[in-house]
Amino acid sequence: MQTSRKNQTVLFAFLMVASLFFIWGFCHAMLDVLNKHFQNILHVSKTQSGFIQTSVFGAYFLLALPSALLIRRIGYQKGILLGLVVVAAGAFLFVPAGLWFKTFWSFLFALFVLSSGLACIETAANPYVTVLGPKDGAAARLSVAQAFNSVAYIIAPTVGGALIFGKRHEVGTPVEFGGLLIPYVVLGCVVLVVFGVFWFIQLPVIDDASTNPDAAEDASVHRAPLSRQPHFTFGIVTQFLYIAAQVGVNAFAVNYILENAITKDASGATVMDSLFSWYGTITGAATPEATAAYVITIAMVLYAAGRFSGAAITKIIRPNLLLSLYGIANCAIIAIVMADIKHVSWLVLPFCWLFMSIMFPFIFAMSLRNLGERTKLAASFQIMSIVGGAIAPPLMGWLADQYHSMAICFILPLIGFVATTLYGFAYPRLLEKSRLAV
Repeated sequence: MQTSRKNQTVLFAFLMVASLFFIWGFCHAMLDVLNKHFQNILHVSKTQSGFIQTSVFGAYFLLALPSALLIRRIGYQKGILLGLVVVAAGAFLFVPAGLWFKTFWSFLFALFVLSSGLACIETAANPYVTVLGPKDGAAARLSVAQAFNSVAYIIAPTVGGALIFGKRHEVGTPVEFGGLLIPYVVLGCVVLVVFGVFWFIQLPVIDDASTNPDAAEDASVHRAPLSRQPHFTFGIVTQFLYIAAQVGVNAFAVNYILENAITKDASGATVMDSLFSWYGTITGAATPEATAAYVITIAMVLYAAGRFSGAAITKIIRPNLLLSLYGIANCAIIAIVMADIKHVSWLVLPFCWLFMSIMFPFIFAMSLRNLGERTKLAASFQIMSIVGGAIAPPLMGWLADQYHSMAICFILPLIGFVATTLYGFAYPRLLEKSRLAV
């Protein structure tokens, strides 16, 4: 009876924390349409629009370690509450940015504040899920939690397509951000409701020493410093490169789809891919940008499907091997994208999200395995590695501006997927080296 009650408590805690994954999934997925929106409305270059991701993931880099140190003092639950307050503040800052300032940099500031809160939440929630049960199931458990994140990724591009790209902006008319403000004001209100729920519930207190009650004596816990545990250090590098790949693909997917699906013939007339045109018609898209955003919605459905199925597949295939197989698949997809086969390559790009689906949670959980009481600190370094997402988009934007082609800039995501593939194959040897390290 007591065991059953404990299992119910753990399940409730898992579901409550997993709901947070939806919040930051929505925030991240909205970035995928902001790049093109600001290029259109505020007339910033692709290089400049890449700083949207820099403001977001730069906040992760700056705030992850302080968040981890704070969470070590106040606990997971209070860390989550603090993060929610900051996220709400950042969401509501979109109101003055859109109504009064109306500058690119005012929106970047709002995104930075919002993302500072997300950094605190993720620093608490990701490691909490990994230790909320048996260590062998950590990767699958985190993948399931991340599936809530994926549901938000499905909704956000649809919202962006309808509200942000819902009508054309005529040159010379006053800039209006009403469609952009609505989702962020609603987000702020929802976050405050979630804050109220977390204020009244009580999450189980987890001893970071291990999921094992005798963790202090657990021989599986690695004793060497984090810097001498290659499964962790290589995991940090791999996560950095993978996040650079993921965020880079996300940031310029709309640009790439538009460039590949809409071309000009020898006479200079615009030629739109027939399937792209048909999809815009059945979705009721007001603009080609909206159609491209709805294509990303399909990609996010694949992303969610990959998250749910990935956890199930680990019962048959080891997580590290599955990570490598998915990495190989994405290398092939990006190669086709870089080949830039007009009216064809854009159809292949959405499948990249299917194979990206498991990468973050698997790398995260694999790199934190057997770290005992240092799990929180190690998790903060994993969150800091997300700074890869701050660096890749401006570089990709610069390449696109220099070479006047979106295809060439996908060389950076290719590097990230190659690194992910190699980490998966090398993981068993890296883990053994960590066990023997002193």
